[in-house]
Amino acid sequence: MPSMSPPSTDHPATHRVEVTTDRASAEAVAARLWSRGALGLWERSGGLVAWLVAPMDLTADNDPPAVATALSTAIWSIEEDRDWQAEWKATITPIRAGRTVVVPTWLAAEHEAAPGDLTILLDPGRAFGSGHHATTTLCLEVLDDLDLAGGLADRAVADVGCGSGILAIVAAKRGADVIGVDIDTDAVAVTRENAERNDVVIDARHGSVDALPGTVQIVVANLVTDVVAQLADALVAASTDLVIASGITAERQHVALDALRAAGLQVADVQERDGWIVVVGHRPGSADA
Repeated sequence: MPSMSPPSTDHPATHRVEVTTDRASAEAVAARLWSRGALGLWERSGGLVAWLVAPMDLTADNDPPAVATALSTAIWSIEEDRDWQAEWKATITPIRAGRTVVVPTWLAAEHEAAPGDLTILLDPGRAFGSGHHATTTLCLEVLDDLDLAGGLADRAVADVGCGSGILAIVAAKRGADVIGVDIDTDAVAVTRENAERNDVVIDARHGSVDALPGTVQIVVANLVTDVVAQLADALVAASTDLVIASGITAERQHVALDALRAAGLQVADVQERDGWIVVVGHRPGSADA
């Protein structure tokens, strides 16, 4: 999923690059920027902004045409040193998704929970998942609806690509037995920290679907379009009942949907918001189906 984190305070970002891109190619361009050592990435309307230690050639010989076109628009500039963490925190506010309210830890003291709300205290830290991106909000709403239908309590849930742990924590708070996996070791650490902060137990492990100890009833995967497609067989095989997949762009949803259906998923619902979708589907013959 596109990441929108501030530049690292450990390595001051002194060079800023702006790249013009459409949503369909934004994921691939973002991946390229991260691979070139981006310290932070900001997705905005019409393009991406990244911060790097020094200007460099962002292109590669095998670039797809859309990526090559986007990278050709790169504009470099010097960025003055600022308190990035403070500026970033100032943009993050509590977010509501159904009955779930995600509150940044630094705003916890001033937050008043309404009756019936599930309040999650979260510090995204070094991982994706503040709750503000449409893909995360969509997943939170699906989990809320599932809980209202009695489909979360006492069930085994796997959060593939757990990031900050936001989805895993909500599922655990609703009574599920949760395991979270992520290929980013920082994300695993952040998930554990946030789980402890919210008084829930989550088995957070480094790895991908293959790090799961076995099948679970519900698999949640908020990733990116191509990764959902690449992992479709594994995601469906890991679930005995339900798969919730997001991080998928509306323009390229066929890529993920075709792969999930080919893996045997019976797609029950597709919801869209701000150009992103969440897919909800069942394993053939499952109790949910």
